[in-house]
Amino acid sequence: MIRRLLLVASVLLPAAMPALALPPFLDGAASRRLDFDIIRHGETIGSHSMAFSTRQGVTEVEFKVRVRVKILSITAYRYDQHGVEVWDGDRLTSLSADTDDDGDVYKVRAERHGDRLRVTSNDTVAEYSEMPVLNLWRVVPPQASQVLDPTDGKPTPIAAADNGWETITVRGNPVRAQRWTWDGDLKRQLWYDDSGRLLQVHVKGSDGSDIYYVLKEPANLGR
Repeated sequence: MIRRLLLVASVLLPAAMPALALPPFLDGAASRRLDFDIIRHGETIGSHSMAFSTRQGVTEVEFKVRVRVKILSITAYRYDQHGVEVWDGDRLTSLSADTDDDGDVYKVRAERHGDRLRVTSNDTVAEYSEMPVLNLWRVVPPQASQVLDPTDGKPTPIAAADNGWETITVRGNPVRAQRWTWDGDLKRQLWYDDSGRLLQVHVKGSDGSDIYYVLKEPANLGR
């Protein structure tokens, strides 16, 4: 599963999370993009792109992930994902994601009904209280205990903590960023600028290697 590498019936979960405003970096423009290289041992092993388009208060986010890990020129691991999130203001309306996780194929569809999410993953249908989505571009609030994983459509335990502000280097450029740490099943560090724009992600691979999501165009960080 990609969580091991990149560290993407009916069940009633705890009460719905309070709605969080969309990040300010999405204000004032009909479309924006975030494009990342995924780097391991100094080599690019994949990419993660997010394209945002907003019209009449509805924001659509198309995301694509591609990972190829090679050993002696042989592909040892591959991951492909393509999906779309739809947000009405600051609430998720629907989510669709098609994923091939090294041969494990998932087709996930989620729709909001009131304050609940109805999720279909392959042939399994489940219903959950609203929760944050594992999408990286939105900060996970500290009070969240789980997120919806678009890879398999299941809730995943999480503990998010705000570690304050620091200066990081992105493509050779110093950038002031707020660092968040995820614990639980999803151990990551994530950095966001003062407009809520994702700058960088760090995960420990299953082999102990350092894996980074690195923003492709740090010169465009201004809103």
